Amino acid sequence: MRYEVHVSGQVPREVLVRETHGLAEPPEVVHETCTVLSGTFADQAALHGFLHQLWARRLEVVRVRRTRD
Repeated sequence: MRYEVHVSGQVPREVLVRETHGLAEPPEVVHETCTVLSGTFADQAALHGFLHQLWARRLEVVRVRRTRD
């Protein structure tokens, strides 16, 4: 399933790729206060693991939504 994860603030692309081991596609900054990551996850456990990686880096996840494939 494909998800969008909205993270508070502008997070540099290279930081996200390095810190999440390339699990998400390059981020899209849609607003100066939000970075949007999108990616496909095999199941809820994979998504949850990805979110834990973000939280471990002290990134504030403000929204998670499932998108159409």
